[in-house]
Amino acid sequence: MKAYRVALLIEENREIGRGLLRGIAQYSQTYGPWVFYREAPFYERLTQRERIQRIKSWRPDGIIMREQGELDAALLELGTPVVYSGHLNGPVPGIPNILGDDLQIGTMAAEYLISKGFRHFGFCGFKDMWWSVDRGRFFAKHLQDAGFSTEFYKPPSGRTSPAWSEEPELMAAWILALPKPCAVFACTDDRCRQLAEACKRAGVKVPEEVALLGTDNDELVCEFASPPLSSIVLNTEKSGYDAAGVLSRMMQGKTGNGITITIPAPRVVTRQSTDIVAINDPVIAVALNYIREHYRKGITVADIARSAGVSRRVLEIRFRKIMNRSVYEEVLRLRMNQACLLLIETNLSIAQVAEALNYDEIKYFSRAFRHVVGTSPLAYRKKYSIRN
Repeated sequence: MKAYRVALLIEENREIGRGLLRGIAQYSQTYGPWVFYREAPFYERLTQRERIQRIKSWRPDGIIMREQGELDAALLELGTPVVYSGHLNGPVPGIPNILGDDLQIGTMAAEYLISKGFRHFGFCGFKDMWWSVDRGRFFAKHLQDAGFSTEFYKPPSGRTSPAWSEEPELMAAWILALPKPCAVFACTDDRCRQLAEACKRAGVKVPEEVALLGTDNDELVCEFASPPLSSIVLNTEKSGYDAAGVLSRMMQGKTGNGITITIPAPRVVTRQSTDIVAINDPVIAVALNYIREHYRKGITVADIARSAGVSRRVLEIRFRKIMNRSVYEEVLRLRMNQACLLLIETNLSIAQVAEALNYDEIKYFSRAFRHVVGTSPLAYRKKYSIRN
């Protein structure tokens, strides 16, 4: 079999690029091997002309690339099959594009922060980034549908875009004006880290007064922030694997026109910046903490009511009033979130996943999973995991 020559123009300094590369590598190890072109390390400085000449001279069979600025046009004109991931100018018509699911991201952020008991919300993004605008729009729409409003961070008008180092000071004033307690969703982890710095400057406690949630789950950003940042996972490893599959078919002469490779967002990783339940009702706060500690076990609503020191009926009435769902629905939601994680990130069988969540029979687990997630456990694993 021919060893295809594939040029990879993907950065390594952010999790989105590293994830794409991991997925491409796994596809190559499974169906290749491919031969890869990687650009020279940072200590060899090349002009744009030299970069494109090297790629042309290497004569790739295919290219998977993140947006390269002024180099894009020259690369797309080579006539070589290309899979493209844009972040400034959006998707390129006529070729396969790797795109984040901004509807899913915005909706997940809203549902997660509502489940924490927050009733005041903010969004911090980039006004000139199309995907950031979409994330904020979908976040606010889901909150509006649930009866809540969203405050948007906007730099002062009448001036040029502030420098990155200046923004935490501007954000601090915005944060001070927010009603407390409040939960703020940021379009990226980098933006979320700026918010954490702004909270320090404003003397606002995280997460007690303002909870912060980012996007990308870039551990080198989240873990170095103070406090560590909660973030929405983007499964770029899966999309890198899928992108390699699309490119493979294109290198065999098949068309890739109109194909969109979606980056799934399977879950939220909770760290200190949202590790709180913002509930004024002490009974519901106790019940929620008990549920989070014991949902993997076979707990009942009666067990939860007993832990909160009230009758089951009283708990159900107060819980639905505050959380807009039943106690059982909250337990089921957390159990199915854990099931999704196990299906994506482990090789456990469906039966083993059911057993881990204390289901006696797989049919009961599958029925509950379909009810909450909208598909079967097997279909979910096939869609989001490369561990098939």
